[in-house]
Amino acid sequence: MLKVYDLLYRKAENNEGKTQWEKVGVLLEKENGKMSVKIDFLPIGQWDGWLVVAERRASEKKQDSDSDAQPF
Repeated sequence: MLKVYDLLYRKAENNEGKTQWEKVGVLLEKENGKMSVKIDFLPIGQWDGWLVVAERRASEKKQDSDSDAQPF
């Protein structure tokens, strides 16, 4: 089974002090342990160079399963 993770960067904090995250790409992990990264864009400006890898949420997994595109 293919595991899909989102690549996120810390964009800013809102007025309530909560961090806002922006998705910049995906990390795909195959059953054999091999991984691939797809970067859609790189942040500029105040970005510190770090990305967070977060497991994809169920609602986003559903949208991807409807897609025919397979990266492998």
